[in-house]
Amino acid sequence: MTLKSALLGENLPTAYEQALKSYEAARRSNQQSIDLIEQTITTKVDPNPSQIQQYQTKRDEKQRLIDELDLRIGLLQLKLSRGNAAIETWDRISKNQPNPISRSVQTARVLLGLWAKPVEIFPDAEPQIRTNLDSWFRNQALQQLYQVQQRDRDLVNLAQLQQTQAEQAFDRLLIVNSIPVIGGLSGILLLLGLGIQRAIFKQNSILALPAAQKRWQVPWGKETVWEVMVIWFVSFAVVSQIILPVTLAGLNLIPNDRWSYRDRAVMVLITYIISVLPELPILSVCLKSFAPLPEPWFRFKPLDLKWVGWGFGGYLAAVPIVFLTSILVQFVLKGHGGSNALLPILVESQDSVAKFILWTTLAIAAPFFEELLFRGFLLPSLTKFLPFWAALSLSGFCFAVAHLNLSDILPLTVLGMVLGFVYMRSQNLLAPMLLHALWNSGSFLALLALGGR
Repeated sequence: MTLKSALLGENLPTAYEQALKSYEAARRSNQQSIDLIEQTITTKVDPNPSQIQQYQTKRDEKQRLIDELDLRIGLLQLKLSRGNAAIETWDRISKNQPNPISRSVQTARVLLGLWAKPVEIFPDAEPQIRTNLDSWFRNQALQQLYQVQQRDRDLVNLAQLQQTQAEQAFDRLLIVNSIPVIGGLSGILLLLGLGIQRAIFKQNSILALPAAQKRWQVPWGKETVWEVMVIWFVSFAVVSQIILPVTLAGLNLIPNDRWSYRDRAVMVLITYIISVLPELPILSVCLKSFAPLPEPWFRFKPLDLKWVGWGFGGYLAAVPIVFLTSILVQFVLKGHGGSNALLPILVESQDSVAKFILWTTLAIAAPFFEELLFRGFLLPSLTKFLPFWAALSLSGFCFAVAHLNLSDILPLTVLGMVLGFVYMRSQNLLAPMLLHALWNSGSFLALLALGGR
């Protein structure tokens, strides 16, 4: 069996399981939002009719999204031979009685009829499926419809279409993944070369750190480090989890299915920047009494082009190390862990501007703010109190924890350590920022290669 036939085959239970978990996680998140909205409405002491109407509208939008997720969850359950669970999922949607009847309710009834015993085919079954389902989910429902109606020619055409789509996705992914694959092989050669250089030249090698470490003068104590990190964490949590949701709800700026992908991408960028922006005044105020800071604190030197080499070299070295760490984590966790449901939703759009805005969030805004805090401040501060490798490990771990994803804790810790090493050797924040941007861009391009599906 060739690599291509193996990857395009139907024997992919782990992939379907992972997809089902991602959709179920998105459903739970939206259900929690509904519960919170209903609790808010119930506990209102002096309810304002206009505000109550806004809450009810938001709740209805969340319910419509849950219904759309349940349509797809049912099809994934069928693929995993959980027919009874799929029927229960669609039955839950069909019992909803919105006025007017929503598209999801109509489609759920169509799906229930197709998999019922005996089968019940609605007159508008095919238009409903084509309009309200997409990509793989549409194909699964159409396949069942054609089988029931014994439309052999349409079944053959559908199978050819699925094969073509899968091959196109594979080819796109192969092209995009060739970059990290080549980078990984280059990284292995680079690491071997650096190891040989370290063995021969010892303290004069690139991997030697004592000289770089001695250059750091940390004028503050543990209290200041703790103060900055705690205030940053609290501000990030309060702004992202309380202030922004309440403000956006009050302004009725909650994204829904009427929002364009471009609008959603802009909202992602704006909310991210607002959430992390307090980092700048926090650092400024907490470190003000120590100004002027000695070299090389928070140094940006764009004209010293060595940062480009450190950024690209660090990326090449990080690829094989983080890849091997990820394989280990997948083996231990058996595919369990978090997922980012936002990116696949956005990259389904064909709007190139929306994609560029989202890339800007991932490859420009995130590297700037995260590197400024974790490498620019935390790592060199820790070298005053800990041996270098302990400081590097702890700062990398804090960087990983900030991403709030169990399955990524170890890989992101390793990535954070590589970022920290690059910064300590280059003494230029542009180097880890470039590495970080390259890393996030690679992940983003991989999602685009699959069309977000």
